Amino acid sequence: MAIVSDDLKAQLRERLGKSLTEPVVLTLHTARGDGLLVLPDGECETCGLSREIADALVEAAGGRVTLAVVDGQAPDVPVLEVARPGDTARIVFRGLPAGYEFSTLLDAVERVSTGRSELSPETVSALSALTTDIDLQVFVTPTCPYCPSAASMANRLALASPRVHASTVAANEFPELSDRFGVRGVPHTVVNSSGSFVGALPEAAFLGEVLRLGNPRVN
Repeated sequence: MAIVSDDLKAQLRERLGKSLTEPVVLTLHTARGDGLLVLPDGECETCGLSREIADALVEAAGGRVTLAVVDGQAPDVPVLEVARPGDTARIVFRGLPAGYEFSTLLDAVERVSTGRSELSPETVSALSALTTDIDLQVFVTPTCPYCPSAASMANRLALASPRVHASTVAANEFPELSDRFGVRGVPHTVVNSSGSFVGALPEAAFLGEVLRLGNPRVN
């Protein structure tokens, strides 16, 4: 059964036809060979499903979204990057962006296209004062209704600042990574692979935790 229904494709065509303004490039990293999730043809299970989702977005976008597929041997796939043409991707999805996280991916595509982070002036000012790079990993599950808020907030920070990189990580697909960072509940946001906080916090509180853990000289 297809993961993207015909009804959903029709909804996507209507929505993206109105919301996209500038082109967006999706880059999907997949792998063939031995791994945790393997189909008879050697392709990881969620790589194929991620490709189906990416293809559906391309089809619905009327030429404003293109897809590049990179087939390698990396173990931590699928990885889907969202960026403007020619830009380095700062918004990344690790694992299948399904369930509630499909809305996060759709939001990311639209925001990258329009360039609108819709953050407060105070948040934008604080981000402009960053003196170090910040890497955010937001661990989520497809059944968590609170996760899109946290993941989208991280993506919006990355959109607003070239110093911020945001990854939405499917905790169930990467158990070793989840264990490494002590993920017991989601959304769980890891900052610079060191500190972390849990929950879908409001913008000011989310930014405050990010700055405290990732760039302590900025308040």
